[in-house]
Amino acid sequence: MPHRLRIPGRATAVLMLAILAALPGTAMAEDDACLAPGQWFMEGALTTPETLLATAARQEVVMLGERHDEKAHHRWQLHTLAGLYAHRSDMVIGLEMLPRDVQPVLDAWVAGELSEEAFIRESNWKEVWGIDAELYLPILHFARMQQVPLVALNIQPALRQRLAREGWQAVPSSERHAITAPEAATPAYRERLTQIFQHHPAAENPAAENEEEKQEGQAQDKNEGAALESFIQAQLAWDRAMADGLATAAQNGSLAVGLMGYGHVIHGDGVPHQLQDLGISRQMALLPLAINDCQPPDASLADGVYVLDEAVESSD
Repeated sequence: MPHRLRIPGRATAVLMLAILAALPGTAMAEDDACLAPGQWFMEGALTTPETLLATAARQEVVMLGERHDEKAHHRWQLHTLAGLYAHRSDMVIGLEMLPRDVQPVLDAWVAGELSEEAFIRESNWKEVWGIDAELYLPILHFARMQQVPLVALNIQPALRQRLAREGWQAVPSSERHAITAPEAATPAYRERLTQIFQHHPAAENPAAENEEEKQEGQAQDKNEGAALESFIQAQLAWDRAMADGLATAAQNGSLAVGLMGYGHVIHGDGVPHQLQDLGISRQMALLPLAINDCQPPDASLADGVYVLDEAVESSD
């Protein structure tokens, strides 16, 4: 494992990367120049944890992305939350995992009124989320220990589908938690969602071999077009609900930190895009990333990237 590289300053890091990148075939190839677990990247350059966390603490909203079933990602989230809390004790933690209906259960948990078993049962965790609650319990206990409010950011799948199917104007504000209609997806986000949809078996469109099959295929294409649009609108409803919850949590000056899947935060699309539409310009998206070579992460992926030990991540 490469030893941890000490970076005396951001300017030095930028200069070092520029020099290495200019050498054909040798960019970051030396062992002491390769990425090491525990390093942070911000704006495409190595930075210190102190600088990264201080910058994040000045935001209104911070998003911590995750792959839901990766234990290492949740460890990273917990450590990052602790670091942010040291800067901002007025923190609020928002959870993609639970719909707004269960907010009273989260309040009871933070107040110390529920055991782990009671929380899992009363939040209906296994049905509404399904991912092992053990992965999230350390974070939940951190919130209870420090008395950090927990906020349910999500909405019920049935409501997402209704909004996608009927449109926002057809659903009364009182029946959608007063959430406003989402900003349209960027072209890049639409393309990414389209690719996800097309990888689903239901989106396959076999080639037609005769006229009857062509007509059937045209009808299928039309149905698939409608299904794709419904899928995109449901995703936008999901993003908007979480952005709305975080924006509301930040209204009184608190630092709102949202835990959510990678797909909702990467490349500035999803929740960051909806937050911008809601007037939240001071925001950061942070991600953990296992990197197995000496190339720095794509700077457009997120505002900050934390380097994970790939061996530790793959062993969990």
